Amino acid sequence: MVIGSDNIHLGHTLDPLTLELLAEFICGDDTARFPIYRSSSYLTRFFESIDINAVHDGSTRKWWVLGILKHLDPSDLEKVILRLTDLREYRGKKDQLALAVQSMNGILAMENLKIAFNVTKPVLQQADPIQITEEGLLEFIPPKDEEEFLGKQFGEEIKIAELGLDGTITPYLQERVDEIQVCPKEKVCLGTIFLLGSTLEGLLLAVAMKNPSKFMSSHSAPKEKNGKVKQIYCWKLSELIDVAFDVNLLELDVKKFSHVLRDFRNYIHPYQQMSQNFRPDQHTVGICWQVFKAAFEQLKKNSS
Repeated sequence: MVIGSDNIHLGHTLDPLTLELLAEFICGDDTARFPIYRSSSYLTRFFESIDINAVHDGSTRKWWVLGILKHLDPSDLEKVILRLTDLREYRGKKDQLALAVQSMNGILAMENLKIAFNVTKPVLQQADPIQITEEGLLEFIPPKDEEEFLGKQFGEEIKIAELGLDGTITPYLQERVDEIQVCPKEKVCLGTIFLLGSTLEGLLLAVAMKNPSKFMSSHSAPKEKNGKVKQIYCWKLSELIDVAFDVNLLELDVKKFSHVLRDFRNYIHPYQQMSQNFRPDQHTVGICWQVFKAAFEQLKKNSS
């Protein structure tokens, strides 16, 4: 039903993949793409705020949210979409709203929809249909900076002790690195990626624990609902990456590709892997190994 010259109401169900992406948006685990992380109780409050009766039952947050979305009619789905792009949801923080709208329009593009605004009120509009041409696809070929990054040469020997971290955690990190190096990468692609991602998280956490005041005073440091900075041992990998970049321990290229490794690491959940049909090969492992080596070298260089 038309509500303005261009504004429309959602009059159809959404594709299952669109619903899954909306579930990820609502949960907010990926802080590089979504502005708010919603805990179990926060999820309940979110649905209550738009008059949808849904109380989180303690199950895995994403799959619980997806189950709720699958049972909503189009009018309630519209309320979800519009609330996620409402300035009030972000307490007037326009930077969070900008990220929300950017991510939402990326999701809605698959449905030929987009978010627009009537003053401060978000509305749905028909988006221009996506035109896919061979020439247009060429734009998605990795740019030269990616080729240069992946072409950089790093030594194969990594000695965690060179970072001067806590002596208790250092041998555990080193054992993981040693295991990665001897792992038959052409046969254990998923396992190697998971090990690389978790080891990078442990490495960054150890660096943060070594420099707590520097990390916790960063403007990118994650905060609790009351505005207090979270304890470092509670930070997620995405937060550790962003703060390490903010305090000049990681450079922009490694920050960017570390988030790629983090995304790959998240496929440790079989249903997540299935939903994206993620099937890494030796080349994927090579990229992830390159990211880890680059991160180690930059941490070593910029910590001295």
